[in-house]
Amino acid sequence: MNQQRPIIVFDSGFGGISVLKKLVRAMPNESFLYFGDSANAPYGPRPQSEVRELTVAAIKSLLPYNPKAVVIACNTATAAALEAVRRSCPGIPVIGIQPAVKAAAEVSRRVLVLATAGTLASESFQKQMEDLAGGPEILSLAAPGIVTYVEGTMNDREWIISYLKDLFRPMDGKPVDSVVLGCTHFPFAKDVIQEALGYPVSFFDASQEVSERTIAALEEKEWRNQEESSGSITFVNSLHKEYTIRFAWALFASMC
Repeated sequence: MNQQRPIIVFDSGFGGISVLKKLVRAMPNESFLYFGDSANAPYGPRPQSEVRELTVAAIKSLLPYNPKAVVIACNTATAAALEAVRRSCPGIPVIGIQPAVKAAAEVSRRVLVLATAGTLASESFQKQMEDLAGGPEILSLAAPGIVTYVEGTMNDREWIISYLKDLFRPMDGKPVDSVVLGCTHFPFAKDVIQEALGYPVSFFDASQEVSERTIAALEEKEWRNQEESSGSITFVNSLHKEYTIRFAWALFASMC
């Protein structure tokens, strides 16, 4: 019975679909329930205490689905609520996500971290920066406009390019080697980030690591689904609007 239980993937909105795609590719025979809290998005500007309350409440409301794992596919929610969610879900593996700064730092001389203000201000991110002191130069920028662009169905390309060029203007003449996509919304905007920078960079995000840790957690409990048939994907959104489900499927299909 444990093998048939779903894996819950949680995000403040649509961004975590980039993580869901990686999970589905790695475990195509598992069933997934994706919950986006678009009614309360964005999480980035909110105080960490409020993000913690929203995250815990949303995930507790999903426990009747009897999940065998919970993936918090949101950097801001992970930083604010990971331990609180683990306490509220005893016996269930809870996997969070953090910006892939270490991976980028290992191969770069100058790294740009794009994230939400909440992630950049979090203790977990500051600890990453302390651990990497003495390594490559690391710049960090809060980019809430990218979340707005993705959550707004990515319609206004001209606006987002202008926004990003303004954001990157202080870096003029100082190119970076790598860009860390420190919010799960941001992989959907790689092309506009690349265009606004105006030169090639390597992109890093943590979805592969999250997928590997989820698999390891399930294997440790012997909860992997052993059936060969394809699993299912269910999208749920706190806005309870039909267009949110249509857009979620469109984003899922768009990920390479």
